[in-house]
Amino acid sequence: MFRLLAISRGVALLSGMMAIGSAHATVVAGADYIKTATTHYLINSAGSSATYTPSFIVIGADGSEPSENFGPFSISGSFDVERYQSTASPSATPASSGITDKLLFTNANVTLNGAIHSFDFPSFFSLMTSDTVFQSEPASVGCSVPLGFIASCLTMPNPNPSSWSGTLSNQAISMDGFAAVDNLRAGYTYHIQASVVPLPGAVWLFASVLGLVGIGQRKRRSN
Repeated sequence: MFRLLAISRGVALLSGMMAIGSAHATVVAGADYIKTATTHYLINSAGSSATYTPSFIVIGADGSEPSENFGPFSISGSFDVERYQSTASPSATPASSGITDKLLFTNANVTLNGAIHSFDFPSFFSLMTSDTVFQSEPASVGCSVPLGFIASCLTMPNPNPSSWSGTLSNQAISMDGFAAVDNLRAGYTYHIQASVVPLPGAVWLFASVLGLVGIGQRKRRSN
């Protein structure tokens, strides 16, 4: 009985961890898109950094430069990438040629080590211009909520918008962007490299044990 209990607990643990990156259809933005997958990425701090550009630089009366540190700052943390597939029919509208899949960054826990100004990780939908290439949506500039979760987004154009672009796969993501801090010109120019968080070796070992147990049981039943 105790062995069966341990196995059942292990199955639950394995199922929960394997859910990372699995597909599950969730309708958003009306019926235009469905969420097909969520993948968790861990930032590679050694290959990720950001520099800060201020709106103004105040020079001391003696000509001394400001003491503020503008970087580069290393970046650490993690985030999720949700992928969304369009449900629109290619023949439904003459503008269907412009329909693309999208992705959304969520659950971001990102730190710029040593920076004193806040850093806002992208929180709007990104356009997938190919199977692996993405970029920020021009229409999302100035919106206060992720585009697609409301019927419309009408705001004054932001003179200092955030933007980003990059490439991703099921194993890694690389992105470059600008995260605005104010509406003038201040912000962070950044490069981020991240990879999928691997499952612990113990989980793979447990999965192998479960497979061997199943094979043994089938052999006993066949005998």
